[in-house]
Amino acid sequence: MVKLLASFIASRHIATRRRQTALSVLAIGLAVAISATSISLQSGFQEMLFDIIVEDLPHVTVSPKEGEDYIYLYKTLIDRIQAMPGVEVVSPSLGTTATFTHKDDVENVAMSGVIPADMNRVYVSIGKNMARGDLLSIQDGKRVVMGNKLADKLNVKIGDNVIASFPDARTTSLVVSGIFDTPTGWPEDITFVSLDTARSFLNKGNVVSSVDIKLLDIYQADAVSREISAYGYKAQSWQQLYPEILRTISIEKVQNRIVLLLIMIIAAFGIGSVMYMLVNEKTKEIGMLMALGATRSNIRNIFLYESIVLGLMGGVAGSVVGLLLSLYLKSLDINLQAPGGEQITLPVIINPWDYFMIIMLAVVLSLIAGAYPARKASRLDPVEALKG
Repeated sequence: MVKLLASFIASRHIATRRRQTALSVLAIGLAVAISATSISLQSGFQEMLFDIIVEDLPHVTVSPKEGEDYIYLYKTLIDRIQAMPGVEVVSPSLGTTATFTHKDDVENVAMSGVIPADMNRVYVSIGKNMARGDLLSIQDGKRVVMGNKLADKLNVKIGDNVIASFPDARTTSLVVSGIFDTPTGWPEDITFVSLDTARSFLNKGNVVSSVDIKLLDIYQADAVSREISAYGYKAQSWQQLYPEILRTISIEKVQNRIVLLLIMIIAAFGIGSVMYMLVNEKTKEIGMLMALGATRSNIRNIFLYESIVLGLMGGVAGSVVGLLLSLYLKSLDINLQAPGGEQITLPVIINPWDYFMIIMLAVVLSLIAGAYPARKASRLDPVEALKG
């Protein structure tokens, strides 16, 4: 009965003091809406970065042994790697620098000899981003695929011939058989030929310069790289090769959480201010309740209940606004300029659990902010309170 009376009085305060209630709910609601929208965007960017890891990057890269320029007997190494649990794809490559010439246009490029079917399973975005031609075409004959920006610099199109040359290398005529849109973060001068074409160009035998590995579980990369390193090769996991991705995720997550928490705290203490003013306004009413037998804990609970209700109302209202805003941003299909020049869509991911946690945080912070005014109300002297 006492609990019901406390909640009834708290509800009456909320209903009768509409202006103060609206301001409190608005403060919490705005903070929650901003937080919910920001977390949806942060989750989207985080997933985008992991998609880059999963689709566009090798999870482990193996380099030659110390003091060697190439990996010899690489097929034996590949057999060992493929026998390891969790290995999905193994793609050997032979990389070199070359000078491409087409008519009067000359460009230095990074030329990589690959097995296109295997390479396409490691670097998924290359096959997906082929604007013209076919990546698999390089397997037959002396053919090359390149990024669209390099193709523009050389002024070449599908079917054109480019001359590949370099000191100590065999000058080779290559037919352009594919042009792809350069993925985010990739160098503009990257080109792909078959493994046999690269060996012929370099006058090399059955060697490769690196082996890229795709895993079923990207978090097994460190364990796989350690196992391969035991054979004497230099093996690096994606965490070692691309530490900036992990740093970006970690730093942005911490920064965003701190900023959002500060916003929520400021909004919650707005409720604390409202509760403090309410205690001052309701001093006589508090005295009357004490005179009628209400205990100090009963008085304290009235204001704590009110803080909780205001926090819950603001949290729910803010989550609804945040959800609508996130859905709106998702529907706009906003394009952003990525560091590599690629156009990417603004990533937005809506996670119901995040919204629930934000609402609970709003309630907890509102309760904390209302604790001092509630304590002050419960410690009033009944006689002095009746005097006002």
